Amino acid sequence: MRKVAPPERRPSPPKLAGRLVWLAYLALYFTPWLFRPPRPPELAAGLVGTTIFLAIYADGLRTRRSPMLHALASAGVGFALSPFGGAWSVFNVYGASFAARMRPRRRATVMLVGLQLALAAFGLATHQPWPAWVSGIFFGALIGFGVLWQSELEEKNRQLEQAQGEVRALATAAERERIARDLHDLLGHTLTLVAVKADLAQRLCDRDLDAARREMQELAAIARDALVEVRTAVVGMKGASLAAEVERAQRALSAAGVQVQVQVRNQVVDGDPQREAVITMALREAVTNVIRHAHARVCTIGVESTPDGEMKLSVTDDGRGGAVAEGFGLSGMRIRLEAAGGSLRVESGREGLQLTASLPAGAGRRA
Repeated sequence: MRKVAPPERRPSPPKLAGRLVWLAYLALYFTPWLFRPPRPPELAAGLVGTTIFLAIYADGLRTRRSPMLHALASAGVGFALSPFGGAWSVFNVYGASFAARMRPRRRATVMLVGLQLALAAFGLATHQPWPAWVSGIFFGALIGFGVLWQSELEEKNRQLEQAQGEVRALATAAERERIARDLHDLLGHTLTLVAVKADLAQRLCDRDLDAARREMQELAAIARDALVEVRTAVVGMKGASLAAEVERAQRALSAAGVQVQVQVRNQVVDGDPQREAVITMALREAVTNVIRHAHARVCTIGVESTPDGEMKLSVTDDGRGGAVAEGFGLSGMRIRLEAAGGSLRVESGREGLQLTASLPAGAGRRA
């Protein structure tokens, strides 16, 4: 397959205007003629040489793939015009500006130094007046290294913009993953509870209409709460209450026919709502797993706050144990806890499953 060459990089309009302004210094070539009229051959050579240089300069603006060629060609024009009475070393200054755009920087530096040495050697070999070529060396080095510094700065700015773009892309991806995890936990728990409540209401319709009506009312309230939670999860305003989630878990497990035991050791009081929300989401996912997969009869929820400020949550059931595949729910729970500086431990056996989530003091602010 034939390779397609990448499009040539052309300067943007502001940069193009700035580079065209530098052509004003080309008038320095004609300044000696202000003090004496040029002879016709000198004038003709000056116009021809200037025209050739303008073509070189225009090609340098159009493409930046051969700055060495443009640098050598510009300096060559100056050397060719040296016998015709103009300030010919000005072309070496333009050559230095082209050389400064070479990459890598070391190569550009070597080219700049080489141009100035070539100018000095040429001036001495052809017995040119020393002001003609010394001024070219001075301004060539000044302009050349100035352009080199500017090019380095532009390259660093380009790399910084690229890095910022990558950071924005990573932040967007991380936010999408967060929303996906939160929605999975929220909707998974809510839809599971809706299904349990709907089945219970259906069974009660033939026996107790009042109880069935209460279940349907609770079902409507659960749906409204879920809508609010989905909205807050999308905008990142997670302010769930652990105490309220424990009560919700008790109702969900009871509706599923699972006996619930709640053990609270020390009063869990935390001033960071994000930290409490991480534990709350872990409890929600753990209870959802018990209702969906455990087929348990008893579930024990333990909440503890240690003297050093660590928060611990344990959810234990007597259902089916064995090997546990860590799906999206458990994986999201682990990621959320680890991002907050905490940890998740899963212990499975023949007598059931135990999930233990912990957050040390000061964690949660990184979530």
